[in-house]
Amino acid sequence: MRHPKIIIAGLGVALAAAVATGSAAGTSPAAAASSAPGTAATVRVADALVGTAAAASTAGTLDPAFGKNGIVLASQGFPAAAVLQSNGDIVVAVGSGSPGSGLARFLPNGARDTTFGNGGFAALPDLGIPSVHPGLAVQPDGKLVWAGEATASNGTGSTFAVVRFSANGTLDQGFGAGGLATTTFPVFNASVQGAQTVLIQPDGKILVGGENITGNPSGTSRAPETFGALARFNADGSIDTSFGTGGQVQAGNSDFTVLGLDASGDIFTLPSHLEFSPAGQPDATLTPAAITTASHNGTVTFLPSGGFVVAGTVGSSRSSDHDVQVTRFNPDGSTAATATGIDYAGQNGALAASDGAAAVAIQANGQAVIGGTHTESGQFSSTSVFGLARFNADSSLDPAFGTGGVLTTRIQGHDSVSLLVIQPDGKILAIGTSQNAAGVQELALARYLSQ
Repeated sequence: MRHPKIIIAGLGVALAAAVATGSAAGTSPAAAASSAPGTAATVRVADALVGTAAAASTAGTLDPAFGKNGIVLASQGFPAAAVLQSNGDIVVAVGSGSPGSGLARFLPNGARDTTFGNGGFAALPDLGIPSVHPGLAVQPDGKLVWAGEATASNGTGSTFAVVRFSANGTLDQGFGAGGLATTTFPVFNASVQGAQTVLIQPDGKILVGGENITGNPSGTSRAPETFGALARFNADGSIDTSFGTGGQVQAGNSDFTVLGLDASGDIFTLPSHLEFSPAGQPDATLTPAAITTASHNGTVTFLPSGGFVVAGTVGSSRSSDHDVQVTRFNPDGSTAATATGIDYAGQNGALAASDGAAAVAIQANGQAVIGGTHTESGQFSSTSVFGLARFNADSSLDPAFGTGGVLTTRIQGHDSVSLLVIQPDGKILAIGTSQNAAGVQELALARYLSQ
């Protein structure tokens, strides 16, 4: 997905929410352990080195009950989204929908759930060669809803796509056409469009949000434009024609990666902070309200109050020292508190170190957890590791977490956090990638104690 500006409705405030990514090479991998069963992919567990280590059994310590020493590695692709099922199973969407993409499911202890799909992996149907970063949600009945982009085999004909899986990982044949439902937003000359997030409404309808990037309309001087796009489907995959215009809503110069509902069913969006009625009509003025249901994706997320938290990076383009910045906003979009210059290794000001944010999640007590990558560059090589930080409601670092509120975890020395999930017991699940000695990117999961 792109990393657009944050647009605060009614305030004219724009906040850059850039995500820094790190690459690494030339470090020895951690020792690997035995594989878990599975026909579609292998799972192994690995030792990890915690850079800024917490004391045993304190907040930020790797969970010894998960994988081996808190780490699981799997031979799957890039993680795009993740959810927890009611029994504690972990489902990770890998890939953007191109061949090899699908859902991988792990048991609460990190072992592959071989009863799911084919040996623990459920493949998506043929969706062409999409590029939009997808979203994932779980229904109360355990069915899994993936939302992203579908294209023709040559990459043209971009459209919003929603795929539903039964709880056992098979495509739900009662949804759309063989488990797939689509809707295409208006196209000007050319368009890249797709869902980036999905929310299951209390009435069972499926609300998706994303973007429609249009080309320059033929014969006009109109510049390309990005529309924030919403679509709503009925529980059977048919488009909900009572929503917006024929089931679709668009807002110019916007982008939707996170959705929220209040108790009345009003719809709120991020990073473009807008409000729509339950029927999809835009509200001219945003009315702050508590959020009762929300989707999660990337570096911005709602707070239960209706406020939200944005994580990004700050630093000079002339310097390799980039640090994490976290801003907490009030429900009306005004700034509540900001923390800047955060280094996951506690090396603030180190010119050879760079830190980026890729995910944010909110714990039950309102603390915000940020996950990303800490990269250290040498003369001939560099290393990258998992980086996490936890912030109090006033955006101060939580000194009880890791070391002074921050920590790093080295898995194989080419590591990066992409997603964060907070479990009901408060444990923190960081999901990303780790490059092995052969140069292959593996799916990496690390679980940390919360207290």
